[in-house]
Amino acid sequence: MRITKSPDFDQLAEERRWLRSFLAPLGDWQPPSQWTARVEQVLACPELRNFLRVVEKHNRNRSKRANPFLLGPHLFRIIHSVEARKATLQMMPALGRSPAELRAHVKAASAKAKSLARLVRRGPQPFVALAAHNDAREVFSTCPTIQSPNEWEAFVPLDRLLAEAAASLDLLAKNISRPSARGSEQSEAAGVLDTTFRKALKKPYHSEVATIVQVLTGKVTDEDYVKKIEKRWGATGRGQNP
Repeated sequence: MRITKSPDFDQLAEERRWLRSFLAPLGDWQPPSQWTARVEQVLACPELRNFLRVVEKHNRNRSKRANPFLLGPHLFRIIHSVEARKATLQMMPALGRSPAELRAHVKAASAKAKSLARLVRRGPQPFVALAAHNDAREVFSTCPTIQSPNEWEAFVPLDRLLAEAAASLDLLAKNISRPSARGSEQSEAAGVLDTTFRKALKKPYHSEVATIVQVLTGKVTDEDYVKKIEKRWGATGRGQNP
């Protein structure tokens, strides 16, 4: 959305204007009302009035910039990311476990696949049609993809498919090293905002980030927590692409 700035640029008014335009129908999808309500809650937070004035001043001083810095889009990005993670955890609750617990779960699944493959081999078994090999499937998949080794469809016995699934699970278990998804809503919000403010406003604004995170998540958050997340994101390189 293109916004024309003037000397009387009003940060909160522009934030609300963006939110109204964002609520306009986006094809067949519209943001859930509770998500936008959370954005409005943060923008109206009394503790952030001074911070919004700082952002307002920043935008007034950037007269050559076509679009001013708005907090709303970043808040929505965080909410969207958190809700997507929650949906994923509902479908795959094992992802909410610690790395060690998740590795154990994946290894157990691998062992059962191997056991079932041995059982299937003892008698008649169905064949499975594997789609032609496509490298793009590997690029866009977060897990190993079992597909035909050739550029055409392949038919393989079920025991072979189970054995390949077990091997893929074993490989997946070796690469599990990410922290548990527990508490990720708070850390995700703190990391994204800290990185965004440092890049756009040239300052991390730890206190303001803590306030926003607490309003968004309902979890007590202070500057020390934000600084800890800042160090963690810097160490992992996550803050390079806010």
